[in-house]
Amino acid sequence: MDQETLMNAVNPLISKCQIASSTGILDLNDSQLTEIPDEVFNFMSNAGTEIKHCDLSGNLMEEIQPKLALDFKFITTHNLLATLPKEIGNLRALESLDISCNYLFELPDVVFKLPHLIYLYAQDNFITEIDVEKPIESDNLALVDLRYNTLEPEFLRKLMNTPTTFRLVLNDADMTENDFDDDDDQDDDDGFIKN
Repeated sequence: MDQETLMNAVNPLISKCQIASSTGILDLNDSQLTEIPDEVFNFMSNAGTEIKHCDLSGNLMEEIQPKLALDFKFITTHNLLATLPKEIGNLRALESLDISCNYLFELPDVVFKLPHLIYLYAQDNFITEIDVEKPIESDNLALVDLRYNTLEPEFLRKLMNTPTTFRLVLNDADMTENDFDDDDDQDDDDGFIKN
């Protein structure tokens, strides 16, 4: 067994980092991480390749270190997160943020300060409401998915009466014909969509 094969067997993250060098996708999912090791940050800063997608899903992280704020376009993290670091706002090129399946009780304000954000997936958290009056800095925001959260009925009423420039996906169970009557809204197999 040569030295490189031995290193990859001892630390599978090395292999994942090497693959990221050629694909531009850092896939750290299901790595049993409680935090991102310094070796990964060192790799990313010295990779010589643009890493545009980082998948941190299926780990045991309760927080994301602030130094993660690199130049990603896509981040996926299905973990145990209760919050996002404000440094995520430094990801000025971020287009897709998937923070589904975490322990978020509120949608962090920082997500609406990302100028190039197109897709925000925040389903299956514990979010009860979001501040619909705060300005959204992304002119590109096309979709916000809030399915499988614990959205308050009063918030839903307010939300349905607030004009948005993006598609909003909610639970079918949250939306009934008696609650809201808007011709621009539709049901589909994936949930209730407010256009």
